[in-house]
Amino acid sequence: MRIIRFDEGFRLDDPNSRFGATDDAPAYQLEPGDPGYVNTAPTTGAATTRKGTQTMNETPENRKELLALTKNMRTGATQLQDVIDLHHFRADRINTAILKLEGDPAAAPGSNANKGSQLVYKMAEDATQDARAAMIAQSDGPVKTLLMAYREAMQGVHGRTRNAGWAAAGFTSSTAVPRDHDERASLLAAMRSYLAAHPEHEMSKPQPSGPPLQVTAAAALALGTTFQAALDFVGTCEGTQEQCKNLRDADHQGLYDVASGLTAELRNVLPDDDPRWENFGLNIPAHPNPPQSVTGLTLTSAGTGKERAEWNPAVRATYNRIFIKVHGVDEDFRFLARDRDSDHLISNLPPGATISVYIVAANAGGEAAPSPTVTKVVGV
Repeated sequence: MRIIRFDEGFRLDDPNSRFGATDDAPAYQLEPGDPGYVNTAPTTGAATTRKGTQTMNETPENRKELLALTKNMRTGATQLQDVIDLHHFRADRINTAILKLEGDPAAAPGSNANKGSQLVYKMAEDATQDARAAMIAQSDGPVKTLLMAYREAMQGVHGRTRNAGWAAAGFTSSTAVPRDHDERASLLAAMRSYLAAHPEHEMSKPQPSGPPLQVTAAAALALGTTFQAALDFVGTCEGTQEQCKNLRDADHQGLYDVASGLTAELRNVLPDDDPRWENFGLNIPAHPNPPQSVTGLTLTSAGTGKERAEWNPAVRATYNRIFIKVHGVDEDFRFLARDRDSDHLISNLPPGATISVYIVAANAGGEAAPSPTVTKVVGV
């Protein structure tokens, strides 16, 4: 055996891991020849794990499934931690890791701790999208309109062919108004400088309705200031979003480590045939029972001929089998796909057709009863 160093790429769900009986005792890993060692290396010619499957009690990476599993683990730990002498991964530790992601109701209302890092990130993501949409609306609206009028004024001064006069006016690469938003901001700044130096080239352009458009240094300064503020705000939102993503990902990893660590600790305190594995939402290693059935199946339009199926992760499922019937095409339900996640995009459907879908959760112990069937008209 060897002492575990957690900076060496060690995974908590390694079946050869063993924790010390006390906080002071080191964790260690069994090596070939040690009693109880499990050979985790694939044998020559062994079948590889199929995409969409999950090995026995493997900790899921998917955040939705991980949260569902750890909530079951929290329940199991609350019931049994003192009975089976859980030492490292007890209910309070599991609960703390869950609340970091989902939010702590006991924290100050409106605080990040109250919201949870996954909601804080989603709010930051939405704020970035809103800021970007507002900036683009300004860029493709009043900014483009003013720059097009400025370009027209420069054509009257410097002609239609690019020359030194165009470059002095801020059109450094061509006589066209740029598409890039930052380049438009730069051209507005150049417009202000140029017209301030050459006020004789300012003009007032009549509009189909409303007052004339003032193509002036003052107009370029006012709009340029507003537009640069919009660009800066997008950058600020993107920075905040990145910070929130890093925090959410760290909390996700922390929850993953708790789940895989508890699974490893249970190997030390529960026999492989102990039914109490199921109290933690895990399969009995020696003889797994079929999982519970899928609940909460929904179908949502994801574009023309596409539907997204989503469902609640089934307890102890390692993969799901998706069945579909396209009314008027299929006589009965047919197998569509196998997926370990709790959502699946169904594509290439006839727009406007009626479909029915159900999900069968499964593991090495067999299949659960099918989920309730959901029927929907495909989006057009």
